[in-house]
Amino acid sequence: MATASGALRLAVPDDRSTLVDWANAFVAEAGVFPIDAEAVVDARVAGEQFWVWDDGGAVSMAAVSEPIAGVVRVQYVYTPPDRRGAGFATACVEQMSRVMTDRGLRCVLFTDLANPTSNAIYRRIGYEAVAEILGYDFG
Repeated sequence: MATASGALRLAVPDDRSTLVDWANAFVAEAGVFPIDAEAVVDARVAGEQFWVWDDGGAVSMAAVSEPIAGVVRVQYVYTPPDRRGAGFATACVEQMSRVMTDRGLRCVLFTDLANPTSNAIYRRIGYEAVAEILGYDFG
Protein backbone atom coordinates (compact mmCIF):
# COMPACT_ATOMS: atom_id res chain seq x y z
CA MET A 1 0.00 0.00 0.00
CA ALA A 2 1.28 3.42 -0.96
CA THR A 3 2.11 5.78 1.85
CA ALA A 4 2.13 9.54 1.50
CA SER A 5 1.00 12.28 3.79
CA GLY A 6 -2.47 13.53 3.00
CA ALA A 7 -5.60 11.83 1.70
CA LEU A 8 -7.61 11.18 -1.44
CA ARG A 9 -10.66 13.31 -2.10
CA LEU A 10 -12.98 14.06 -4.96
CA ALA A 11 -12.10 17.21 -6.83
CA VAL A 12 -14.50 20.09 -6.24
CA PRO A 13 -15.30 23.21 -8.30
CA ASP A 14 -12.83 25.23 -6.19
CA ASP A 15 -10.04 23.02 -7.61
CA ARG A 16 -10.91 24.00 -11.20
CA SER A 17 -8.11 26.46 -11.98
CA THR A 18 -5.46 24.16 -10.49
CA LEU A 19 -6.78 21.14 -12.38
CA VAL A 20 -6.95 23.05 -15.67
CA ASP A 21 -3.33 24.17 -15.24
CA TRP A 22 -2.24 20.65 -14.34
CA ALA A 23 -4.20 19.05 -17.21
CA ASN A 24 -2.45 21.38 -19.65
CA ALA A 25 0.92 20.60 -18.04
CA PHE A 26 0.18 16.87 -18.25
CA VAL A 27 -0.59 17.12 -21.98
CA ALA A 28 2.59 19.13 -22.59
CA GLU A 29 4.82 16.74 -20.62
CA ALA A 30 3.25 13.53 -21.90
CA GLY A 31 3.22 14.70 -25.50
CA VAL A 32 -0.35 13.57 -26.01
CA PHE A 33 -3.01 15.15 -28.19
CA PRO A 34 -4.06 18.63 -27.09
CA ILE A 35 -7.29 18.86 -25.15
CA ASP A 36 -9.76 21.51 -24.10
CA ALA A 37 -8.61 21.30 -20.49
CA GLU A 38 -11.44 23.49 -19.18
CA ALA A 39 -14.08 21.26 -20.77
CA VAL A 40 -12.37 18.07 -19.58
CA VAL A 41 -12.05 19.34 -16.02
CA ASP A 42 -15.59 20.69 -15.89
CA ALA A 43 -17.10 17.44 -17.17
CA ARG A 44 -14.97 15.18 -14.97
CA VAL A 45 -15.48 17.22 -11.80
CA ALA A 46 -19.24 17.30 -12.41
CA GLY A 47 -19.19 13.54 -13.06
CA GLU A 48 -17.15 12.83 -9.91
CA GLN A 49 -14.35 11.43 -12.06
CA PHE A 50 -11.52 13.75 -11.03
CA TRP A 51 -9.66 13.10 -7.81
CA VAL A 52 -6.92 14.92 -5.95
CA TRP A 53 -4.44 13.93 -3.32
CA ASP A 54 -4.77 16.60 -0.67
CA ASP A 55 -1.94 17.42 1.72
CA GLY A 56 -2.84 20.88 2.98
CA GLY A 57 -4.26 21.52 -0.50
CA ALA A 58 -4.24 19.66 -3.79
CA VAL A 59 -0.77 18.25 -4.53
CA SER A 60 -1.54 15.63 -7.19
CA MET A 61 -4.40 14.59 -9.44
CA ALA A 62 -5.80 11.64 -11.34
CA ALA A 63 -9.02 11.02 -13.20
CA VAL A 64 -11.05 8.15 -14.54
CA SER A 65 -13.05 7.93 -17.72
CA GLU A 66 -16.75 7.29 -17.95
CA PRO A 67 -17.30 3.57 -17.29
CA ILE A 68 -17.81 1.44 -20.39
CA ALA A 69 -18.75 -2.21 -19.93
CA GLY A 70 -17.67 -2.00 -16.29
CA VAL A 71 -14.21 -0.58 -17.06
CA VAL A 72 -12.72 2.84 -16.32
CA ARG A 73 -9.48 4.18 -17.71
CA VAL A 74 -7.12 5.94 -15.31
CA GLN A 75 -6.02 9.21 -16.89
CA TYR A 76 -4.46 12.61 -16.23
CA VAL A 77 -2.12 11.40 -13.50
CA TYR A 78 -0.05 14.45 -12.65
CA THR A 79 1.97 15.99 -9.86
CA PRO A 80 3.68 19.36 -10.31
CA PRO A 81 7.49 19.06 -10.53
CA ASP A 82 8.06 20.78 -7.19
CA ARG A 83 5.86 18.20 -5.38
CA ARG A 84 7.23 15.05 -7.03
CA GLY A 85 9.07 12.33 -5.15
CA ALA A 86 6.78 12.29 -2.10
CA GLY A 87 4.52 9.48 -3.35
CA PHE A 88 1.46 11.68 -3.89
CA ALA A 89 0.60 10.39 -7.38
CA THR A 90 1.23 6.81 -6.33
CA ALA A 91 -1.12 7.14 -3.38
CA CYS A 92 -3.68 9.02 -5.48
CA VAL A 93 -3.80 6.37 -8.22
CA GLU A 94 -3.81 3.47 -5.77
CA GLN A 95 -6.60 4.86 -3.60
CA MET A 96 -8.68 6.06 -6.55
CA SER A 97 -8.32 2.61 -8.13
CA ARG A 98 -9.51 1.01 -4.89
CA VAL A 99 -12.58 3.26 -4.85
CA MET A 100 -13.36 2.24 -8.42
CA THR A 101 -12.91 -1.48 -7.74
CA ASP A 102 -15.04 -1.16 -4.59
CA ARG A 103 -17.74 0.18 -6.94
CA GLY A 104 -17.45 -2.98 -9.02
CA LEU A 105 -15.43 -1.41 -11.83
CA ARG A 106 -12.23 -2.64 -13.42
CA CYS A 107 -9.40 -0.14 -13.89
CA VAL A 108 -7.04 0.04 -16.84
CA LEU A 109 -4.38 2.53 -17.79
CA PHE A 110 -1.99 3.21 -20.60
CA THR A 111 1.59 4.05 -19.76
CA ASP A 112 4.69 4.94 -21.73
CA LEU A 113 7.01 1.93 -21.86
CA ALA A 114 9.93 4.36 -22.02
CA ASN A 115 9.08 5.65 -18.52
CA PRO A 116 10.50 3.11 -16.06
CA THR A 117 9.44 5.18 -13.04
CA SER A 118 5.70 5.16 -13.75
CA ASN A 119 5.79 1.54 -14.93
CA ALA A 120 7.45 0.40 -11.69
CA ILE A 121 4.97 2.39 -9.61
CA TYR A 122 1.92 0.97 -11.40
CA ARG A 123 3.22 -2.59 -10.97
CA ARG A 124 4.00 -1.98 -7.29
CA ILE A 125 0.43 -0.85 -6.55
CA GLY A 126 -1.13 -3.83 -8.32
CA TYR A 127 -1.43 -3.09 -12.03
CA GLU A 128 -0.27 -5.81 -14.40
CA ALA A 129 0.97 -5.40 -17.96
CA VAL A 130 -1.44 -7.07 -20.36
CA ALA A 131 -0.48 -5.73 -23.80
CA GLU A 132 1.80 -3.40 -25.70
CA ILE A 133 0.29 -0.92 -28.10
CA LEU A 134 2.13 0.89 -30.85
CA GLY A 135 1.03 4.34 -31.94
CA TYR A 136 1.41 5.64 -35.45
CA ASP A 137 0.82 9.10 -36.85
CA PHE A 138 -0.68 9.42 -40.30
CA GLY A 139 1.07 12.28 -42.01
